[in-house]
Amino acid sequence: MYYVGLDTDRKFNLPGFWPDPETLNQIPKEPHEIQAELARIKRERAEKRARLEARAKELGITEDDV
Repeated sequence: MYYVGLDTDRKFNLPGFWPDPETLNQIPKEPHEIQAELARIKRERAEKRARLEARAKELGITEDDV
């Protein structure tokens, strides 16, 4: 976000204007945290793929149709 102007302290000193740091995404920095995050992402992708494949099977869609 860019702001060009004067008196930014008064302009941006509003309660609730900036998000709380607790609500922001926390980037993993330690190797074990990075591995855990990668494992979580891979697990979510595998679950999503399984759901989509099951839904396609219910609808009768095969790889040959694509």
